[in-house]
Amino acid sequence: MPTINVDKKDLEYLANLSLSDKLIEDKFPMMGVEVEEIFEEDKREMVQFSINPNRPDYLSIEGLARGFRGFMGIQTGLSKYDIHDSDIEVIVKSNKERPYIAFALVKNVIVDDLILESIINLQEKLHWAIGRDRKKLAIGVHDYDKIEAPFTYDEVEGDAVKFVPLAMAEAGEMTPVEIVEKHEKGQKYAHLIKSKYPLITDKNGDVLSMPPIINGELTKVTTNTKNLLIDITGTEKGAVENTLNIVATALAERRGTIYSVKVIYEEDGKVVDTKTYPNLEPIQMEIDLEFINKKLGLELNFGQVISALRKAGLDAELINKDGNNLLKVYIPAYRNDMLGKVDIVEEIAINYGYEKFKGAKINVHTIGQKNELEVKSTEIKNTMIGLGFQEVMNLTLTNKGILFDKMNLEVGTVEEGCKEYIEVLKPASIEHNVIRTSIIPQLLETLKINKHNELPQKIFEIGDCVIIDEEADETEKCFDTKCKDIRKVAGAIIQPNGNFNEIRSAIDALLREQFENYAIENYVHPSFIKGRCAKILINGEYKGLFGEINPQVIVNFELEHPITAFEIEIDN
Repeated sequence: MPTINVDKKDLEYLANLSLSDKLIEDKFPMMGVEVEEIFEEDKREMVQFSINPNRPDYLSIEGLARGFRGFMGIQTGLSKYDIHDSDIEVIVKSNKERPYIAFALVKNVIVDDLILESIINLQEKLHWAIGRDRKKLAIGVHDYDKIEAPFTYDEVEGDAVKFVPLAMAEAGEMTPVEIVEKHEKGQKYAHLIKSKYPLITDKNGDVLSMPPIINGELTKVTTNTKNLLIDITGTEKGAVENTLNIVATALAERRGTIYSVKVIYEEDGKVVDTKTYPNLEPIQMEIDLEFINKKLGLELNFGQVISALRKAGLDAELINKDGNNLLKVYIPAYRNDMLGKVDIVEEIAINYGYEKFKGAKINVHTIGQKNELEVKSTEIKNTMIGLGFQEVMNLTLTNKGILFDKMNLEVGTVEEGCKEYIEVLKPASIEHNVIRTSIIPQLLETLKINKHNELPQKIFEIGDCVIIDEEADETEKCFDTKCKDIRKVAGAIIQPNGNFNEIRSAIDALLREQFENYAIENYVHPSFIKGRCAKILINGEYKGLFGEINPQVIVNFELEHPITAFEIEIDN
């Protein structure tokens, strides 16, 4: 979880409450924020908090203090921020890579060292928590008084313009290509730019930012800055808008005044869409009291629920719909974590007070025991360790390149019993878009990562694989596809003189200890050397294979020494 370090005196000022160490340690965890440590730094008393990723609005001291004021009953209900109209416009031209942009202007912020530190830290944390290290979005905060509207967001060639990038004043003006090649941030985030370079410029052609790489030195925020222009650019519209709301309202907590900015989308010189940001209208959601009490196991009335919601920084009113009394809940625009009714119930639980919940005896009394498959897995694990193997753990998600291409396999033909695979519909990363059907490929990837370590290396993993199986029970149905979850054990050995006999010895020992009625037969498999591969039959049914890995597969994984490997299905 991300952590933030805050100045204790500044937190007291923003929370409007004197804070003893005991109060901090007792109360913040009850609102879902862990206190890591209270320490002294540069003659300042500091507090380190650990923030849950689902609360990015807590990643600034301003948002954290706002939430604490509500939790303590100092300021309850929706925090309301006035948005004043402005004549500022942003023209968005062709931008395919990062098409979404949102702006806001916050005036009259007295930027001292504490606020400047808070702004920088909030940018960094949001880049990680929501922006996925700037892949999804990037944030720019600028000194508005040094530039002139209207602004333009466009893509340019690598040598089209020159400007001084942030923290490189001594180097002078640089082109986008030079920034990517020479600037520290440019080198780090160059992979996020595919072809042309996104650029935000003002009326005079001065560069504010080259998202997601670097801002311009011209608009650098200092303790002399009073008016802040915020830009958020990215690949996902909702994330861009939510992040703008978090940053703008955090600055408004410093008594800044929010002004709107009009974003105009153009295609071939024609206006195709217009948006005005920020939009701080609360989100509305309806929920009934019975649902709340059923989830919490309580008997709260409407008044108690509304009181808890107001402490959470939300608001609610009682409405009648189709003869039923419901609560209409108003959620602030900076709360991007409120996705459904259960999230509202969680807020009620936190702010009603977990300490008020009482334990209850369970109605069913049974004697628990370990799952048979887990018992079997533990026995196999102990056997593998006894054979000198070291356990590793990989994700069940991988990609087709590792699972098939590098293994000399055509997609969907892993081995007997594993003809098809499950693909993730909306993967967070192209590196993890398929559920594995085999463990061996990931063991080879692990050896690749550790090839700088001395040999021999003997590793194994016990884990789940998933295959499509139309004969699977309905209880094993995954979405609209019947699939089967298979527990497997796999191992691999890499060393200069590795051979078939070595893996055969390990397999014989494992099969004798853990499996009955097994047989071994010759087998041809594209991932293994022909004539040095065998399949394992248990009770006459195919359950696995072992042998020497094909040299081409070894090269595909950028390894240099012979590898032997095995994989076996585990039944209860």
